[in-house]
Amino acid sequence: MKNLLILIAILGIISGCSSDDDGDTVEFAPGDVIVGIKSGTGIKETFDFINQFDHTVDNIDRLSYTSDLPSDSLQYVLDFLNGKSYTNDGINWFVTGYLHYQTNQITISPRLFEMHKIENQNDWLKSMKELKLHEKHNAKINSGVINFHVPEGEEKKWISIFKNFKIIEWAELNHINEIELLKE
Repeated sequence: MKNLLILIAILGIISGCSSDDDGDTVEFAPGDVIVGIKSGTGIKETFDFINQFDHTVDNIDRLSYTSDLPSDSLQYVLDFLNGKSYTNDGINWFVTGYLHYQTNQITISPRLFEMHKIENQNDWLKSMKELKLHEKHNAKINSGVINFHVPEGEEKKWISIFKNFKIIEWAELNHINEIELLKE
């Protein structure tokens, strides 16, 4: 009986140590790889990185810019940028902005879509000059996150490739997380 209890205890410990979430069973968006750009990397360098590959870029997110335009130009800046096809999805994602509470400086947070297209990149760089936009970098966070579409089944291969570039902070699968809403 003692041996049976020891065997059950050992099996319990072993089964408790195993995990169904070994990295290969986690759900992810097929064909998607997300890449974090190191803080301080300029948008032009980011575009140069994107242009090395023949991949579609769904979007570049987590960007931040300030403008040297007067504070009463905030709505003009937002309208100007949201009028472009690559700065919004027409439904949920639009360029947002605010005036800094102490300096009254315009700060915007765009999400740039389809930036694998050279004409979109060039237009963004031109718009930056026109709106007097300057990249705002924070040493503690990335200078943008790129969502690449790669061939399905080659996601892990592309993660390894992307990680070899000096401007890349991290690269990973685009994991699917389920959120449960609490019912009252």
